[in-house]
Amino acid sequence: RNSVRGYARGVEIFLQRRTANRLAGWVSYALGYARLRDGETRISFPADFDQRHTVNIYAGYRIRPTVNLSLKWLYGSGFPIPGFYRRDGTRYFLAESRNALRLDPYHRADVRLNKAYVFDRWKLTLYAEVVNLFNRANYRFESFGSYNARTGQCNLYFDRLLPILPSAGVVLEF
Repeated sequence: RNSVRGYARGVEIFLQRRTANRLAGWVSYALGYARLRDGETRISFPADFDQRHTVNIYAGYRIRPTVNLSLKWLYGSGFPIPGFYRRDGTRYFLAESRNALRLDPYHRADVRLNKAYVFDRWKLTLYAEVVNLFNRANYRFESFGSYNARTGQCNLYFDRLLPILPSAGVVLEF
């Protein structure tokens, strides 16, 4: 039966500095709540994608007219692990509350360096960047594995998101 209803509410603050010279960037913060209520079981719980706090910071610095360095930092409080789980140390067990257990917060820092060569009718940009500069282990819930009825212990599976990812490239604009 389709007995689940819910709502999402939040607020976001965004500050930006725009300029073609030297330092430009932005900072944003969002606070959000997404809750669901099951009409049959009468339980209320955070939605699967309820992320309470999100922070994004971007800064770009023009070193020279054709050289730009940029940094980006992302933070998101952990999403709920969908289901009825609790953690005891490194082990997971069934629990009475739905979506009460959350993943660890997501952090990621990226850095990029661009060098542009401008011609009459086209532009060539060389870049080097590193995504997840500090190689932070960020995870997402993948699936429920198994359950031991005697102990109540569950096996949950998680995927590790982007490892450190260096790259370099060329962009042609014409």
